[in-house]
Amino acid sequence: MTVVIPVYNCRTTLRRALESVYEQSLGRSAGAGAIEIIAVDDGSTDGSGEELDRMAAARSELTVLHQPNSGGPGAPRNAGIDRASGEYVFFLDADDHLAPEALERMVAMADANGTDVVVGQYVGVGRQAPVFPRDLPRTTVAETPLLYNTLSPLKLFRRSLLERLGLRFVENLFSHEDMLFTAQAYFGADGISVVAGYDCYYWVDREDGTSTLQQGGAPAEQYFPAISEVMSHLAGRVEPGPLRDRLMLRHFRHEIASRFGPRYRELPEEEQALTRVGARRLVDAWYTPGVEHGLWPRSRLVMHCLRYRLDDVLAEIVATDPDGPPPTVVDKDKAFQVYPRFRDAATALPDHLYDITDRIGTENRLTEVSWTPSGLRVAGRAALSGVTERPETTLLLRRRGEPADERRLPVRALGGDRFRADIDLAAGDAPGDGAWDLHVEMRVQELTVVRRLGPDDDLQPPERRLVRGGRAVVPARRGPGLELRVTAAHPGTAMTLESADWAADGVLRVTGHVPSALPSGHPVEASAELLRRQDGTVVPAKVWASCVPEALNLTAEFDLRGCDPGRWTPWVSFTVDGVTVRVRPPAPPALPRPGPAGRLRQAAPYRTERGGLSVKITPARAALAARRFARRLRG
Repeated sequence: MTVVIPVYNCRTTLRRALESVYEQSLGRSAGAGAIEIIAVDDGSTDGSGEELDRMAAARSELTVLHQPNSGGPGAPRNAGIDRASGEYVFFLDADDHLAPEALERMVAMADANGTDVVVGQYVGVGRQAPVFPRDLPRTTVAETPLLYNTLSPLKLFRRSLLERLGLRFVENLFSHEDMLFTAQAYFGADGISVVAGYDCYYWVDREDGTSTLQQGGAPAEQYFPAISEVMSHLAGRVEPGPLRDRLMLRHFRHEIASRFGPRYRELPEEEQALTRVGARRLVDAWYTPGVEHGLWPRSRLVMHCLRYRLDDVLAEIVATDPDGPPPTVVDKDKAFQVYPRFRDAATALPDHLYDITDRIGTENRLTEVSWTPSGLRVAGRAALSGVTERPETTLLLRRRGEPADERRLPVRALGGDRFRADIDLAAGDAPGDGAWDLHVEMRVQELTVVRRLGPDDDLQPPERRLVRGGRAVVPARRGPGLELRVTAAHPGTAMTLESADWAADGVLRVTGHVPSALPSGHPVEASAELLRRQDGTVVPAKVWASCVPEALNLTAEFDLRGCDPGRWTPWVSFTVDGVTVRVRPPAPPALPRPGPAGRLRQAAPYRTERGGLSVKITPARAALAARRFARRLRG
């Protein structure tokens, strides 16, 4: 493994970067000499070169090269490639650092799958970084277009790939010198792997804002020809169509539209003109309806103004805040962001440039989920982002899987964007068995938007409850949303024990309840029994049951006076709407003291390993003593 580090005025972060390589587990698992480090000082003026020399004197695996400043990271990286001897080459920037197992995991992925490029999961520090959802042992850009979102070289490359394709970085370019290199590697590689399950690379923005990209990147005369070469390479490898549009979209978002952010207004007039000319050439060459559809209105308007040379309109668009979208208006079944010149008769810009109907933002969250005597109450917020009109709101319950089903529930507006809705689980059309997701439907004029409802981060779903039909309803988080699981109540249905004590000698009384959403007075039948664990002997017991708000109350009396010695488990059964549920009372925190269980017997309640209540019946001490005395007499 060769780790190449270009260095230019990074003295304060050098040690952290290098130590993250020294501490790699690959160096321990593969033995001494498994990693060589080539740090190339590109004419630093802050003492970085001298610091590298001091560190190299103490570490044999560190080689330091010095060269005059080349004007960008490309030349020092190329010098590192020329000196590399490892089977793999990894490019690490001196501002960044690696997690301890990063190289070992990436090498293992490449070895196992024979791939030429391995992308490790990124972690942005003070900046955004691309995130991959799962490991990909072997893929391509065509199979995983998300790969094309990261064209930095901060990855693992098989050195034979670099030599086979003759890959080197563009030199004398202040920024974006790496994009063509990575694009060529992607399309020329024999497979690409992704290590997503481990955070490999910590990508750091400088706190003082002095990194290349933080300063705005290369000037337009250098920048746009370099971007054009990358886009031309892409066009030569991918036929026109949805995939090419998907990949080209990355360039129009990040390399073209980004040049018309706040910094554009601060540029000298000549640089602004060169920026427009360079960007217009790329728009004329590669901008398609498919790419346009993937952009948001601000970027669409920028491309339209470039294509049709509407420089005065472009100036107005650029003057808007890129981080604060303008108001949204709804017209019948369409939604539009109101950027400058919207429906201006003199300019006649087409409506579709402003259209966000299929991607309108929403602000919807659950702020309360609680039980009522008849069901669940949910409360939350629902609004269409940027729209001043209050939407008509409906709560939707949608069952996943087959058979599909939906319940539409009216909501009560509480002012502003707040709402409340009650889910009646005692009604005849209550949700049936299955997993039901909560959605909110928001309607303004003829525009209808449906989004899944998710709970606030600190909201905890309430406990399960018994409902009509002998069903159990369990509110639970599922991903970012909330679901209601409706199932048959089963022996695991939670019974809350309120007391367990002796009603009389040998009679154990257990009082508790099952949380429920059954209406008060709802008919319920109950039975109870003692079960001898050794042989299954059953002794019936007395039980009383009643439905009150939010609970099914149960009281049972277990008469132990006629029970033989052994271990006995109390059970309670209840029947709701023809469905019988059998539950085992849990043991209370403080168990009743052992007591008499009839003539010459003693009963001792105890807690089982699973927390259930059981009773052990044994002969009383006096009886045992008498028996021992009788045996001695017989002897």
